[in-house]
Amino acid sequence: MDYVSLGMTEELKADHQMQLQTLVAYFYLRGLDFYGGMPIYRRSTTEEVPRSTARETFNYVEELLLAAIPKLEKKRADMLEEGYLRQGTAAALLAQLYFNAEVYMGENRFAECAQVCQDLLDGKYGYYELEEDWFGPFTFDNNKSKEVMWSVQSQYAKGTLFQWQFERYNHYNAKNYFDLSGYSSTNGMHLQPSLKPNGDPYTDKLGRPFAKFNNKDLRKKLYLYKGNGKYEGMFLYGKLQRTSRSGTEVKCTGLYEYPGEVLEFVDQVAQFKKVKDGEYSSVNELPSNISTGEENSGIRLCKLPVPDNIDKTIAFNPDYPVIRFAEIYYMLAECKYRSGYKKEAANLFNEVRKRNFENKADPDPVTETNIDKYRILDEWMVEFLGEQRRRTDLRRWGLYTTGSWWDHKPTNDDHYELFPIPEKSISVSNVLKQNPGYGGGNEMTKEEAGIYSVKQID
Repeated sequence: MDYVSLGMTEELKADHQMQLQTLVAYFYLRGLDFYGGMPIYRRSTTEEVPRSTARETFNYVEELLLAAIPKLEKKRADMLEEGYLRQGTAAALLAQLYFNAEVYMGENRFAECAQVCQDLLDGKYGYYELEEDWFGPFTFDNNKSKEVMWSVQSQYAKGTLFQWQFERYNHYNAKNYFDLSGYSSTNGMHLQPSLKPNGDPYTDKLGRPFAKFNNKDLRKKLYLYKGNGKYEGMFLYGKLQRTSRSGTEVKCTGLYEYPGEVLEFVDQVAQFKKVKDGEYSSVNELPSNISTGEENSGIRLCKLPVPDNIDKTIAFNPDYPVIRFAEIYYMLAECKYRSGYKKEAANLFNEVRKRNFENKADPDPVTETNIDKYRILDEWMVEFLGEQRRRTDLRRWGLYTTGSWWDHKPTNDDHYELFPIPEKSISVSNVLKQNPGYGGGNEMTKEEAGIYSVKQID
């Protein structure tokens, strides 16, 4: 494209090229995380390319990002975050790549990750800061957030991009409780439970997300929209019935197990109705797994806020944060811990944690004595709940297949570390190999695909 003839500059063209290059690196990084070694295309071609090894894919992502970083612009304090890829974005992706290098290619690169994170904290790649309040990166005008490093844009006036999240996270009648008409939902996702059907807590060290939030954590409050873009809490639980801002009674009522009844969402997964109907004699007999839920099972996450009908024109205005500056603090904290600097690691975690409590008084800060791999994994889980990183974090600690939580039983079969290459991709290809352990006779080796045993540390 001839930029100059269109009234633009060659400098702008170069910037656009580096943004696209960074975006290419992002997708290869996600592919490496999900599937291992990827087919690498360095130019446009109609020729099919076979899969490269995980190490080759890692090196390609690193190459793309290292070349792009110095050529992208730096974010200034007066800039909004509107999806533009800048130096900080590319540097954060590079840190993510190094952070999980032991999983991706069997090589420890935590030192390089720590250096990139420290450079980001020092402002080398542009202006970013933690928000003072926990909701700052997620609220209706979070394009102004100084913490969001890269986001996917959404705006009610221009198309409801994140209506899908409302649809998938909420009960069919949640719109009535929110007092927000015109939107449907499918009663899809909820948190894995903290409690057994009989009310006893699960005792596994992993999982139990809602229980891991301290009771004084401001995020643990029941979600309530207060008007003018203000709200509190980020969960739906308990009996969903209240008085709306317009003075009417609003409630979420059942359709299936509890038709017409006001639903009470519980931190449990079981078919309690079958006890009432006599199929089971007591709750102690009820199974609890991914296939035994009722319509009121599980705590619902409301991290991207939802308004009511009075303020309907800001519905789905929150942009979707892909990378937050809090992640830089957490990556550096874990790197410090792995290097033996427990106090420095705890301080970094606490810099983020304190905003989640009234007057920043954290009742359970991370300390040199209580920090271990399980506390670190809990910190990642609680801070980034619903932000699509749990599998990656568990893999980095060697616990994705070997760990226990709720209905997940440990296994020594590590081929599940990677997803299978979709059959529809294999069937139309002459060169693609499947990941090991998924059959078909034409598989990559574990080393080629990218399945490595990580070093176990306490």
